[in-house]
Amino acid sequence: MLTNRYKSAMQFAATVHDGHLRKGTQVAYLSHLMSVSALVMENGGNEDEAIAALLHDAIEDRGNGYASPFLVEPRTGREALKRDIELQFGTDVLSIVRRCTDDEYLPAGRASEKGSPEEWKVRKSAFLASLRKKTDVAPLRVSCADKLHNARAILADYETEGERLWQRFNVKSKSEQLWYYDGLADAFTERSLALGDAGLQRLARQLAATVEAIGRHRPES
Repeated sequence: MLTNRYKSAMQFAATVHDGHLRKGTQVAYLSHLMSVSALVMENGGNEDEAIAALLHDAIEDRGNGYASPFLVEPRTGREALKRDIELQFGTDVLSIVRRCTDDEYLPAGRASEKGSPEEWKVRKSAFLASLRKKTDVAPLRVSCADKLHNARAILADYETEGERLWQRFNVKSKSEQLWYYDGLADAFTERSLALGDAGLQRLARQLAATVEAIGRHRPES
């Protein structure tokens, strides 16, 4: 049963992601967050996990420009956003969101390095390594739901856009994107089996199948 906390999280996510669009589209980013939250709930997640799914990209994508409505220092930036998430939704939600933020796993001093292909590879490699060490189902479920929805969107857009699709990403190589998604599918599959969670296992199977479909897909010219 969802409570008013979930309604508050929906409003908070809509505010934080106001004006934010899905990459390469005119689709409101909130649609992705709602879809991920739905996948979490449909696959065994509790309310904290469903709320974290709504907020899973807040720190990484919107933290630097965040301005807190509260008259407490710090008033802006990532640390203010983390504090506000914790104040409004609790320590457990903040913990899940932080563990779904891939640049939280970069070596010290590299958290802002997201531009070049080399920096992208470092960031994604660090995140993949972190997944294989996780022993808590909650952040794995939210993260796997996120990657599954992304992969499904890639496959659907690949049908219509063909190879132009890869130009929307910071790293525009299909092989590099598939390297990352193959690694995600392997990590989530291994963790889901080790932890014995049926919902996570279902998400991991769906992710693996979607990534395989992207790899073998030949879009119409």
